[in-house]
Amino acid sequence: MAEDLGERTEEATPRRLREARDEGNVARSQDLGSGLALALATLATWGLVSLMFNEGQVMLRRLLDLGALDDPAATETAWQALAHVGWSMMRGLLPFLLVVMLATWLANVSQVGFLFTAKPLKFQPERLDPIRGIRRIFGPSGLVRVSLDSTKVLIVLSVAVLTIVQYQERLLGLPTLPMLDGMVFTGWMMLDLAFRTAGVLVLLGILDYAWQRWKRKRDLRMTRQQVRDDMKEAEGDPDHRRRRLRLQQQLAMQRVASAVPRADVIVTNPEHVSIAIAYDPDTMRAPIVVAKGLDHLALRIRQLARRHDIPLVERPPLARALHREVDVSQPIPQSFYRAVAEILAQVQRANEQLASAVDVATGEALPA
Repeated sequence: MAEDLGERTEEATPRRLREARDEGNVARSQDLGSGLALALATLATWGLVSLMFNEGQVMLRRLLDLGALDDPAATETAWQALAHVGWSMMRGLLPFLLVVMLATWLANVSQVGFLFTAKPLKFQPERLDPIRGIRRIFGPSGLVRVSLDSTKVLIVLSVAVLTIVQYQERLLGLPTLPMLDGMVFTGWMMLDLAFRTAGVLVLLGILDYAWQRWKRKRDLRMTRQQVRDDMKEAEGDPDHRRRRLRLQQQLAMQRVASAVPRADVIVTNPEHVSIAIAYDPDTMRAPIVVAKGLDHLALRIRQLARRHDIPLVERPPLARALHREVDVSQPIPQSFYRAVAEILAQVQRANEQLASAVDVATGEALPA
């Protein structure tokens, strides 16, 4: 019934998920990004406060030194003062700005990974529809978003109020403190408030990120017909797939038919795996796998081997390992040298005994 009504009850296919990601449709929480960026920026401020304070002292000292000159209003003196101030500000603020930029980048990468797409920037006429815009703002999803954002603001304000209440007694005594002590206290209080706010934003962001992932997964659901159409587009028409499979099997059979007669031995499983190995000490540095196959192809290799009088040797573990680790037309790895050498030596001895028996039988059959 759900299929007849076109209800989206099926999970999105991997192809649909890739297309949505390429279009910029990813699960992302702005609160989580803001919280992580604020936390790292606060840590940077805490770690770089001494550097910025020292650079500020250097800047003030240089300005006072320039003010003691004979003509502080001269153009050259003004440019020199501006250069000193700019250089001191850059040295003091540049590390902080770099850390903030890195924090913002990491906050986004941690959620969506490495993603660069220009599709969200493409002009879409439907975005200019005022009716859809009003529905998006005042619809159920818009009201839920406004309610959540209002709740987040209230939570952050509550954290700020509780922090100020905690420092209430010391704030009341702030006018009686020396200037330097007052600045230090104010700075530590602001850092504490920033850390608490960042922690709340990160916690809310994690919840929001989980919600965004669930919502994206729900929105990308597909009907059964859409899943079938998507699989057909991704994998091709079933008839074409069957024809390609038959063609691939025919090509594999042709390669096997031309390669097996050149083999010296066939290592088998004995039924499900067949490995054709050839070795010529004059032209090869190591034995080579000239053909391999499973099931029907393995049966075909054994049939061709019997037709061309190529010996079959049952070594199930060796056959499975060679099929798994060695490609066709590639030499066997050194770890298989001993096992394959024993098989080739066994085959050579059997051929020599067979040749001797044939010679004896032929000699006995000759007339005196």
